[in-house]
Amino acid sequence: MKIGAFAGGMLLGTAAGMAADMLLRPKARPTTDAGKAAQAVSNAMEDVADVVKKRMQ
Repeated sequence: MKIGAFAGGMLLGTAAGMAADMLLRPKARPTTDAGKAAQAVSNAMEDVADVVKKRMQ
């Protein structure tokens, strides 16, 4: 299994999950501390995936 494919899959999975969440709950904004922390972790994972993807190319 290639790391680039794994990182791409993670990124697509995160994006698909967020899109589905927005469709099901249009006003889904992180208002609690836990929601804000989860969003921060998700953003950090996306940034890491982008860096890994660029370095693998």
